[in-house]
Amino acid sequence: MIEAGILLLLCQLAGESIVRAIDIPVPGPVLGAVFMLAFLAVRRGVPQSLGRTSRDLLANFSLLFIPAGVGIIVHF
Repeated sequence: MIEAGILLLLCQLAGESIVRAIDIPVPGPVLGAVFMLAFLAVRRGVPQSLGRTSRDLLANFSLLFIPAGVGIIVHF
């Protein structure tokens, strides 16, 4: 699980670094997702640990919106 998390963060870091270096109008995480897609295409499959970690993150994804929702309510 840690290896998969590191892989996800490295792809995002690579995307952010390239966007800042080249100054292109694409969000860094989107470019990182393209890198992840290319990695998975080269491997011709999803590693088991990456699939498990991705499922766990997506299962708890709604929890990440709670701070934003609270901030909007407090702002109004």
